[in-house]
Amino acid sequence: MLVESYLSENLKANQLLDRLPAAFSGERRSICQSLFLGALRHGHRVEYALKPLLRKKPRPLVQAILLVAGYELLAAEADRMPKIVHHAVERGKKFVAKSEAGFLNAVLRKLPPALIAISPEDNPAAYYSHPEWLIKRWQKEFPNEVKDLLEWNQQIPATYLKIYRPLETIPKGLEATQWPGFYRTTSVDVSWENDIRPLLNRGDAYIKDPSTRLAPALLAATAGESVLDLCAAPGGKAYDIAHSMHRSGRIVAVDLPGNRIARLRDNLNTLQTEALQCHILECDVLALQAKLFAAQQLPTDYDAVMLDAPCSNTGVIQRRTDVKWRLQDSDIENCAILQLKLLQSAASFVKPNGRIVYSTCSIEQTENSDVVEKFLDSDAGEAFELTAHQVSLPWQTGHDGAGAFRLTRKA
Repeated sequence: MLVESYLSENLKANQLLDRLPAAFSGERRSICQSLFLGALRHGHRVEYALKPLLRKKPRPLVQAILLVAGYELLAAEADRMPKIVHHAVERGKKFVAKSEAGFLNAVLRKLPPALIAISPEDNPAAYYSHPEWLIKRWQKEFPNEVKDLLEWNQQIPATYLKIYRPLETIPKGLEATQWPGFYRTTSVDVSWENDIRPLLNRGDAYIKDPSTRLAPALLAATAGESVLDLCAAPGGKAYDIAHSMHRSGRIVAVDLPGNRIARLRDNLNTLQTEALQCHILECDVLALQAKLFAAQQLPTDYDAVMLDAPCSNTGVIQRRTDVKWRLQDSDIENCAILQLKLLQSAASFVKPNGRIVYSTCSIEQTENSDVVEKFLDSDAGEAFELTAHQVSLPWQTGHDGAGAFRLTRKA
């Protein structure tokens, strides 16, 4: 069971979904994913309702059954709730001890009224299923918009496809959006195997949220330029950069050694042409030195540098709902410390009159404008000036949250 694995293993939700066998497909896979992510999306509310009903924390398997059943109860009309409870108990009997089955039966029958009793006014953290410390933080940063943010995060995210070249016919099941090149999948009518996958394999399309357009647009790479793409895996930003360059020039992608490098390499191989050279350096950005570039006969300074920095992911909680379970208060400040170091390191590879774009998928000022201001005040940033920036607050823009800042090096 995915929820049990999430509770007992140190893995992210997408890592667990990637472990599902390929044969586990179609509607069966869709239902499984929906229950798993739904249990995580609403899990804090279910846990709050369960707290007075439990004497001690149950083992992960029993806890998982309670969370999945709790999500199903929240999504159901009142007349269906008894059936959901009965189904959860009967299914649970196949996996738990007899005493635990009795426990499940007793607790689940008390759960519906406990869930209904939670009020958004009296307890927004429980009702909107977010950690209380995060809501308190947002109440200071977005005092008049916290409800909008919480409601946004609790919605099921849309799936978007960016198509990079004009098509004679748009595949069935895709609809155009207000963002040029981005299409929303609308129904099961989408034929992934026949229509979408060939576009992906040719490098003509990429599955990505419209927020991802902000940083490459600020970078504005042109044909023939040299671009350094830092923290590059799995390669989504490289797609936008390569097409902005009309697939002519040089892209050097840098990321830590690990499993993500294989996908980065596949994506760059799809993009590479006779006119576009693509290279990978497996290295920590903080350890980048000129000699590492020289060893592969690569330049040591670049027209444009993209730094898509590791962050708290608070702008993409709708899409990565398990962030609410993993994130700790101290993580945001720790991210900002690392982000400043990464930006200072990246700046040393920018040519005079060149530019660097610093981006995150966070909505925290601490990780966005504060990092940029500290960089500009540092020795590494004294040769730069902020020339453009964009911040997406998802409840306003209608897509994931993000921050993007272009810093231009003076001649």
